Amino acid sequence: NPDSPRTALQDQNIARLFHSYTSNISEWYDLSDSACSFGLEVPSIALDEPLLFCAVIALSSMHACKTSAPSFRKVAEFYHHRCVQFLIALDAGDELISRGVALAATCLLRSYEILDGDVDPNMHLRGAYSMASLHDVLSGIPQAGLLGAGFWNYLREDITFSLFEECPLKMNLESTPLMIQHTSDQDYLNSITLILGKIINMSFKQDTDGRQWDYIKEDLKSWRNSCPRHMKPYSRLQGEITTSHLFPAIWFLQPCHAAILHYYLVAMTIVCIYTSPKSLEDLGGLDLPELESQSKEQFLENFALEICGVAFTAKVPSVLVNAFGPIAFCARFIKAEASQQELIRQLLACKSTIGWPVERLIGDLKTSWGMDQE
Repeated sequence: NPDSPRTALQDQNIARLFHSYTSNISEWYDLSDSACSFGLEVPSIALDEPLLFCAVIALSSMHACKTSAPSFRKVAEFYHHRCVQFLIALDAGDELISRGVALAATCLLRSYEILDGDVDPNMHLRGAYSMASLHDVLSGIPQAGLLGAGFWNYLREDITFSLFEECPLKMNLESTPLMIQHTSDQDYLNSITLILGKIINMSFKQDTDGRQWDYIKEDLKSWRNSCPRHMKPYSRLQGEITTSHLFPAIWFLQPCHAAILHYYLVAMTIVCIYTSPKSLEDLGGLDLPELESQSKEQFLENFALEICGVAFTAKVPSVLVNAFGPIAFCARFIKAEASQQELIRQLLACKSTIGWPVERLIGDLKTSWGMDQE
């Protein structure tokens, strides 16, 4: 009975699925949250809140279905359907919206639909938009707790979709001030997320001029200069086309540090596309001399190889999930066929642990590379 979570959890399969969320999947959503709201607060609320409980079990069972046990599909579909019913029944002033519970459930359902092979889960993204747009962060007052965590997850999911589809965000960030206060390393991921979101939206505006790109480069530079040294890679080995290590090996202290570099590199990629850099300094500076290039094409390829290296060195699931958007957008600039084949191999290897439907991503990359589709 999904309407009574504590009763449903007496079923050992449901209990195991709940544990899979708390011990594994929730880390995807706590990538930019030092309070780990999705790992700690969501399960606690879900014990007594059917809407959130159904979202957790729907996602966890779909993840199991895609990685280890296809027989869990019926459980996944049952809980997904019930969760959607709960969401539809919410009134505008419902406390589940104001507390961030509905937004958290929406973020989980979006992942469910992606795992299920739905590349554009628009119904729930649009449903989340009305909730996310109320968030005080849009007025420059970032919130803590579940509502804030849901907002940042929503924005990252929106960015992933935009990078896949090469379209603007559903969220307008023009009036949103960039976050200044950084009280944790995760806050740096949130601030670069805002900067990247603004850059994505800018790139689709017809009237964006060179001066606006100069401002963006200054924003990137000042943000980069504010990052503490410990957030940079503690070990790095350049990739070699003549060896089996085609991508650079890049090691970080924390998963959020890897995601921070991913978003920074995507931002640099977009700026590079719309400007004509002669050096890294022209792009706002990046403390990786190995990335200095002779041409725009070289910059774009080097940024893409760096993104792949960050993703596949440690293979941290939360980083990989957040990397699919950056890979989709940037990896089309990889020219070397050996590196293209290595990326395909690495993406296919992800599927058994994360469950993401990587075939569409691989197909799109092959098309952009002019590679035969087998």
